[in-house]
Amino acid sequence: MEIFDVAIVGSGPAGSVCAAFCAAAGLRTVVIEREKFPREKVCGDCLNPECWPILRQLRIEERVRESPHATLASVAFVGLRDRYMEVELPKGEDAEIAIKRSVFDALLLDRARDLGAEIREASTLTSLEKTNGSWKLTIADGFACRAQVLVAADGRNSTVARLCGLLPHVGRERVALQAHIPLPRNFGNRVVLQLLPGGYSGQAPVSGSELNLCLVGKPKSIRTLQKWATERFALSAGQQWRTITPLTRAAVPPAHGNLLFAGDAARVVEPFTGEGIFYALSAAVLAATAARKIVQENSTDAAVEYAAQHAAMYRGRLWINALARSAVVSPGLGSILLDFAHFQPVLLRFLTHKIVR
Repeated sequence: MEIFDVAIVGSGPAGSVCAAFCAAAGLRTVVIEREKFPREKVCGDCLNPECWPILRQLRIEERVRESPHATLASVAFVGLRDRYMEVELPKGEDAEIAIKRSVFDALLLDRARDLGAEIREASTLTSLEKTNGSWKLTIADGFACRAQVLVAADGRNSTVARLCGLLPHVGRERVALQAHIPLPRNFGNRVVLQLLPGGYSGQAPVSGSELNLCLVGKPKSIRTLQKWATERFALSAGQQWRTITPLTRAAVPPAHGNLLFAGDAARVVEPFTGEGIFYALSAAVLAATAARKIVQENSTDAAVEYAAQHAAMYRGRLWINALARSAVVSPGLGSILLDFAHFQPVLLRFLTHKIVR
């Protein structure tokens, strides 16, 4: 039985960044990841400018910039009646970029490994047990360990939450499909958010040759959206798509004593806003700080502090998330809002810059 200070389940942005900061603080850290990296993930692939300070703290900024990516200059909104509006994004060193998750996540996981975290890939968590204040984790290959702090960073369908009886009811409200396809000629360095009958499409270049194409709709409309995409981008009938559901769900309280939730495992936001990676990185830093205080300072307040800081991170932003969700769940309503914004463009610029800042 190996003993660790911190066990982290999931090595997406939240898990890897938390592991990196924990290891850098001198905590013996293990990461349990069910997949083998590099791997793709259904995502818009966009990094909010607010991600850069955290990447600098990790001393990984240059590795990200040297990897294939696209710098995004604007976001274009397209309504059902082809109403088109484009809003400029921040420029310069802290511009928003799009980078494939297979590339970005592998960079973060490698950084956690470099800093001393033990990484166990292709390892599926099968059981959890809390005894004498510590967590026992067992994975499918028979490996078992104990840790003083457990961090769940294993996504919207969190295995940790399920094993602990904390996973909210999951409904099939909407489904997301994603593929990387050849970049259309003259697409430009922009994000396109396009409302469609039955859902929407998000499009962003992730390099000089590839486009991230996402489709979101209800189960009954997703085939129609696929047909639209096939015609619009001249895709082959055998185009492969990755899929994920649910798109949103109720939040899980982020702190339960020495069990912390981070990223989508805690709260799943509307993907239309493109803030998921920012929230994951920010929550990871907060969770690592809380873990350090629990282990090194024997703090009894660290979990409460983490919960408060986690709530503050979302405060002032969730209303935009709710507005975006209403607009994309009902594309007709979204198009009406876009028509209104055509006459009041300052409104759309305000909403965009409230998110991408």
